[in-house]
Formats: sequence, C-alpha cells, structure tokens
Amino acid sequence: MRFPALVILALLAQPTWATHILGGVIYYSYLGNDDYQVTLQLYRDCGPDNTQNTALDLTATIGVFNSSGVWVKNAVFSLPGEATVPVVVDSPCLTAPPSICTKTGTYTGVINLPSGTGGYTLSYQRCCRSPAVINILAPNTQGMTCTVRVPDPIVTGPNSSPVFMHDPPMVLCLNQAIELDQLATDADGDSLVYALASPFTGGTVAAPTPIPPAPPPYVPVTWASGYSTQNQLNSSPPMTFGTDDGVLSMQPTMIGNFAVCISVREYRNGVLLSTVIRDFRFLVVACEQVVTSAFAEQSEFCSGLEVDLVNQSVSADTYHWDFGVPETDNDTSAAVNPSFIFPAGGTYTIQLIANPGWPCADTSSRVYTVHDPLEVSFDVPAVVCSSDLPLALTATGTFPSAADLQWDFGGGVTPDLHAASTTVGWSTTGPHAIGIEVEHGGCTASHADTVFIFPLPIPDFAVDSAGCAPFTPVFTNLSSAWMPMAFTWDLGDGSVTTDGTPVHSYQSPGTYDVSLTVTTDTGCVTSRTLVKPSAVQVWTLPLASATALPQVTTVMEPDITFTDHSVDAVSWDFLVEGMHYDTATFTHRFNGSGWYTALLTVANSMGCTDTTSMRIFIGDHLFFAPTAFSPNSDAMNEVWKPSVQGARAYLLQVFNRWGQLVFSTTDPDEGWDGKGALPGVYGYKAWLTEWGPLEKEYNGSFVLIR
Repeated sequence: MRFPALVILALLAQPTWATHILGGVIYYSYLGNDDYQVTLQLYRDCGPDNTQNTALDLTATIGVFNSSGVWVKNAVFSLPGEATVPVVVDSPCLTAPPSICTKTGTYTGVINLPSGTGGYTLSYQRCCRSPAVINILAPNTQGMTCTVRVPDPIVTGPNSSPVFMHDPPMVLCLNQAIELDQLATDADGDSLVYALASPFTGGTVAAPTPIPPAPPPYVPVTWASGYSTQNQLNSSPPMTFGTDDGVLSMQPTMIGNFAVCISVREYRNGVLLSTVIRDFRFLVVACEQVVTSAFAEQSEFCSGLEVDLVNQSVSADTYHWDFGVPETDNDTSAAVNPSFIFPAGGTYTIQLIANPGWPCADTSSRVYTVHDPLEVSFDVPAVVCSSDLPLALTATGTFPSAADLQWDFGGGVTPDLHAASTTVGWSTTGPHAIGIEVEHGGCTASHADTVFIFPLPIPDFAVDSAGCAPFTPVFTNLSSAWMPMAFTWDLGDGSVTTDGTPVHSYQSPGTYDVSLTVTTDTGCVTSRTLVKPSAVQVWTLPLASATALPQVTTVMEPDITFTDHSVDAVSWDFLVEGMHYDTATFTHRFNGSGWYTALLTVANSMGCTDTTSMRIFIGDHLFFAPTAFSPNSDAMNEVWKPSVQGARAYLLQVFNRWGQLVFSTTDPDEGWDGKGALPGVYGYKAWLTEWGPLEKEYNGSFVLIR
C-alpha cells in the first residue's frame, strides 16, 4: 500500500508541463556499506525561448530498478538552488548574443543499494525539450531520461561512476572550428571510452514527471530527417568524439538548437561496469566579431608624469599598450588598465592594440600631454619673535621659472606677492596663516602653514628710589611675557640674584645702577635687559657725638652740661632722665646718685639719623632725719621721713622706747605716718649703701607730738 501513496504525493508536488529542459546527467560515488552518493545535474533554458521562465523542479524523483528492470523504490532529492552557467566562446574575436542564458541545478542524496542482487539501474525522467530544437522530431513532446547502471559489488567490486570534468558549452559560434574538452574522471581508475550516443526519451506531455520513472530499457529519441547519433548537428567536417581523449570536435554550419548526447563507458578488466550519458542542448549562433580597441581621453593633466589609462575596448581578451616614448622598448604593457610613468614632461602618442596577433585585432591611439608635477612649499619656524620681523620666506619645490606664484599673508599685509622670495611683517602677535599657490599650464599646487608671532618679553620693575644706609628698598617686578620667565638682577653693588622679587640691603652710601634681565626658554626664546641708572640712592648717615661734663660728680653738684659735637647734624634729640632736649648744648640737674645713660639722636638734612650715648656718674650721698613730727591731721608735718639722696640700697627702722620695731622700709621716699603710736621719743636706724663702695649707718631719735 506504500507505493500508491508515494505516487500520489509525488504527482501533487510536480509543476505543470513545460518545455525548458536542456539536458542532464546522473552519476554516483560509492560510500561503503552499500551506500551511494547519487548526483543528478539538470540544465534548463533561462533565455527568451523559456517564455514562462519555468525553473527547475524543487524536487527530483529517482527510480531504482533491479537487474531485471523491476522497480524497487524511489529516492526524492531536493534542489538547493540554481546557478547560472557562464557563456564562454572559444574565440577572443567573437561574442555570443547577450540573451543566451542557461541555469543548472544539482540534486544530491544517498541511496542504499543492497549488494548481491545483480546490480541496479538509476533513472530520472522529465518532459519536455525546448521546441526550438531542430534535430529531433516534435521536441516539445519528447522528454529526457537520465540513467546510469550500478554494478553489483559482489561481482565487480565497489564502483563509483565516471564524472565529466567540465560543463558542456552554452553556445557554439557558426562556422567556428572548436574542440571541446569533455574528459571525465574515474575515482576507481577504471578504463574510460568515449562515444557519441543517442538521447533517450522520457516524460511525456501527459506525464511530464513520471513517478516512478519508466523501467529500462529506454527508447532513443526520434531524429529529424538528416540527423542521427553520428550526425547530431550540421558540421563540416562532421562532429567527432575522440574515443580515448574525450575531445569533441566540430565546425557548426547551421544556426539552431541541437540535442547532442555523449557517453563515457567504464571498463574494469575488460568488463563494462556502467555508462554515463550526458544529454544536452547545443546552441549554434552567429557570433559577432565586435573586438574594438578604445581607451579614455586624457582627463587629468596635473597629476605629474604618471598617467592611469582606462581601457574602453569591447570584446577583447588581451591587450598591447605602447606609450610612445622614443628610443626605448620598455614603454609597453599588457595590463587591462595600466599605469605608466613617463620619463619627462612632453606630448606622447599612446597606442592600444586589442587582441594583438588575432585576425580581429583592433588598434586605437590618443595623444597625452604630461607635465612634471607642480610642488610648492616653504619653511617657517614654529615660533617667531616679534624682533625677528620682517620674516624672510622663500618658495621651494618643483615649478618652472615661468610659473605664477601667489602668496597669501592675510588681510592688510602686502609684500611682493608674486616673487619666489619675499619678506613679510605683521603688526600683531599671535598665529598668522601663510599660503602660497603656484600655477602653470592650467595646473596648480599649494601649500599652507601657520607662523606664531610671540612678543618679546618686557623687563620692568619699580623700586624705592632712595633711603638711608643701610637701605633695604622694596623691589616690584613688573616684567611680562607670554611664556614663563627667568630673572637675573644686578643690584649695582656687586650683588646678583635670580629671585623674582629680590630682598637686598645696601650697606654703603652711594648711587647704584640696577639691571633686570628677563629670559624665556620657550616660545620666543630670548633674553632682554632693562638697566635703570641711579635706581637706588643710599644717603650718608650723620655722625652722632656729644659730651656730658662732668662725667663724674656728687649729689652736691648734680648739674651736668651736655654739648653736641655731631657731624652733618641739623637736628638733635637728647634723652636724659626721660626728658628731651632739642638744642645743641644745655645743662641738666640730676636728682639722685648713680649711673645715668643719656641718649643723643641726630638727623641730617636727608632725614637720616644716628644715635650715641653718654654715661654719667653721680656719687656721694645725703641723709637728714627730722627730730619731730606731729601726725594730728592738720596737714602739716604729718609724716616722719628722712631726706635721702645717693642711696643705691637703703633700710630704715623705727623703734619705740621699749625697743620694739614699729616701722621699716627700703624705699627712701617712704616715711612713717605714726598712726596708732603714742606720743613720745622714738629711735631709728638707717643703713645706706652709696653707688660706690661706701656703706653708712645712721642712728638717732625723734619726738612724736600729738
């Protein structure tokens, strides 16, 4: 029951009847374990004769028959896709009509064929052939059978069939002798014999794709009048197929479509194993001899000595270029689109021969003019100091003296714009674009660059201009530059410093020149120096000097006379015991004894000052104790206090009549107020040490009166 179901499904999968099949071939390869890789290759017309552009079937059904011709099973292979077969004409002088089109499809699959059965026949059938075929009667009703025999491995050993190495030709040129290589290869190394064969009929109009295919043996096609297996197309001499070399030779003499069939038989030890038959349509056309030599006119005149040639020849396969350089044979090329470098500028006649050596060779020529390449440039430093202006520029490169040069320095700058060498200056700093263009013979070249103009660094400083020695002026660095600066100061008195803002004290009076050198090591690399003559003036100090006479005296004679002896002094300030005197001489009375220091500060007319000091000694002492006092709150004689002068150290003690201490002090200016004391006689003791080595003790008594 399985067979009818397969038939129904296969019939439902088939397209309608069509006349597009051009031919086919079936072959196989033994894989082992009774498995065979089977390949069916079909060809179809995709040109105008296939009016419905019918494609190959999506599946192909291959029937398997045993050695008795009884159907065993079907194998259905899918079509992975179609490929266009290139149209190749075996003559570079001829070209086939562009409408010729052939596509091929390959169906491949694995079929298991059990051994020990006597072998098998594999067959595929399809209808119908193109109605344009003229060497078969009613071709649109005669189908095609692709078949091959598989021998029994038990009898012959495993076998793979021969395989044709090349596709059949898509087109043959009328009256063109041709020899086609139709060799086959055999994986087993069996002997191969080639022969012309008769195509087999296959599917019918009623059953375009019979499933299963009809069993063998198969019926050869019915040849049209005048045609046969050995005379399959019009050829003079007749078509032959070399038995041993597989070369199909012919010279077609009639235009048309012809069904042509060739075979290759394989033998092993003299025993025929299988026969591979290739059934195909040969299309004979009147090929056109359209070899035309042509190449493009010169369109680029400014690319230098090298030219790129664009080949516009038609239907040529080989070429010979001659670039017209005199006295040399090395100016030729066989490239399709060559490039050539001429040895010098000039006018050359270039010649192109299409298909050189062939009867249909064609020649064309054109005149090309080449020039040495124009090149122009100039060198500029990356950085230019404003002091380097004007900048000298010279155009360099490859250009003739007659070439026109044009400089471009930006707006407002008008040096000699057409000279090869020129100078240019700018009034502003910063980047400035420079361009130059050279023109000659309609060709131009240009170059552009940028120069950066840096301003010079500006050394500047301010300083306190004058002062009294030692003078430490305040320096203020006012220098400016676009890049970091280094500083060197020459302060005029032998001192040099690299501080940005120096701190320096001038010890000696005088006038000093100060210079500041500013150095930049990036951008505008330079040094600039500013010298300020007499930038610093240091005034002379007055010399303070004075005498104090006498320098040594006693409290009895405490008057000291001070006299100024200063040099260059116009004002004085004596400081004596906290008192200021502004005269050159005066007398001062000291109020005590001891060592005293007097200071003199003098100023000259520039306001410079000097100071000196004097030491005075007041010696001896005085001690006087009152004999009575009356602390009765009448504001008179309320305190008992001795008068003391010249005491460096002092101790006073007061005792009552019973010898009890009632008062004590070390301050000569402090007295006893007698508070709470009874009237009467009191005794005292006073110890006094002078500013010299003398020590003195005083004893006595006094009366307290109420």
